[in-house]
Amino acid sequence: MSSAAARLELLCEVNRRLATFANLDELLAYATSRTRELFEAEGCALLLVDEAAREFRFPVSSQSAASGVSATRLAEVRFPVTQGVAGWVLANGQAVAIDDVQHDPRFYAGVDASTGSKTRRLFAAPLRTSGGTIGVIEVINPVAVGDGDLAFLDALGGDIAVAHERAAFSAALRAEAAGLRRLARLGGMVFVALGAGLVFAAALAHAARALPMGELLTAPGVLLGALLATFGIVLVTAVRLVPSTA
Repeated sequence: MSSAAARLELLCEVNRRLATFANLDELLAYATSRTRELFEAEGCALLLVDEAAREFRFPVSSQSAASGVSATRLAEVRFPVTQGVAGWVLANGQAVAIDDVQHDPRFYAGVDASTGSKTRRLFAAPLRTSGGTIGVIEVINPVAVGDGDLAFLDALGGDIAVAHERAAFSAALRAEAAGLRRLARLGGMVFVALGAGLVFAAALAHAARALPMGELLTAPGVLLGALLATFGIVLVTAVRLVPSTA
């Protein structure tokens, strides 16, 4: 039986890692592995929704030798988000524990057929974010089952969803920062080009009018061009000096 202390320890550790995590895959691999061990289950997997295809995919899973399923093989499996217990959990936003999935009308046998596994008992909980449910976490054929296990899995699913949300937000910030850096660099180069063009045009006009060369440095076109070019150089240099986010 999975003890309350063990469940709490795992939740605390996941939350501790959430506070400082830099690698989402590493965190998810730890969470699924420890959850499978906690339940003495054959497998624990994340089913994330591919919004474009409206399919479930298995990007992260932990499989025991007894399951006969490799994480690599499972990662190749996809099925519609309207199918299976996972589809029901996604649609209803509720965790569920099923002792005999073979006699449950919600069960989708396609994954077992693809992997050669045999699902008997199943726990599943939604991965809820502020923007909606992004997937499901499942525990396959658990042996150690106790009171509070479904509530624990539901809480763990919430933590995993938060990790995904934070990772997506960080990725969006990095993309936006990269875009701003490119824009600033391009703007700086444009200012340099404009400034150089103004200086060159002013110099040609000055020469054409046969004015004293000593007056060239004070010509309005030269001063404006030099100002624009200097601003552009400063902008490009500043972009290079600011470290990019990892």
